[in-house]
Amino acid sequence: MNTPTDHVRLFVACEVPEDARETIGGIIETLKSRSGNAVRWIRPDGVHVTLKFLGEVHVKQLPAVKLAIQEAVVGHSPFELEYSNIGTFGGREGLRLMWVGIAGDVLRLEALVRAVNAALAVVGFEPERRPFRPHLTLGRVRDEIPTRQRAEIEVAVGKMDVPPTGWRTTQVSLMRSRLTTQGAIYEVLATFPLRVSQMAQP
Repeated sequence: MNTPTDHVRLFVACEVPEDARETIGGIIETLKSRSGNAVRWIRPDGVHVTLKFLGEVHVKQLPAVKLAIQEAVVGHSPFELEYSNIGTFGGREGLRLMWVGIAGDVLRLEALVRAVNAALAVVGFEPERRPFRPHLTLGRVRDEIPTRQRAEIEVAVGKMDVPPTGWRTTQVSLMRSRLTTQGAIYEVLATFPLRVSQMAQP
């Protein structure tokens, strides 16, 4: 279904710096050599930590959305994140999705997610009910792939190590997602720096 021209597909995210995206690219290339075309891999240049998916939003709502995010980040200072382990959803026989976990100042990240949810709820967006589990999706196994091949891919994933990679999260971004036949294309509509105001400091 085509998106109406007066709507935009939006989500709120913390972007990942280039060196951390390159790490993801290296992991995907290694796994790709073992899985062929069985997996739809993400594009490393679009890697991000999603805080909240908003879906199709009328352009008239954009000012309210931006103001809500600005209010949400007040009082949140920059924090450190890093990659942890590689994981999967679906089990060996029903493998569906592969991901890299996020570690570091996860409590700070979770507090930011709660603030974003609360601020956007005020302007009409339902808060997320599922627990927030920070991770980056690597790829999804295609529906037609047989069980045996799924198990082989799961074994390959289990042998992968994640190179130590950390970064400092300094801002939140309002992102637009354009769905194309080549996958989603992301565009940054606005950024909101994380910084504790001087009045908030002791």
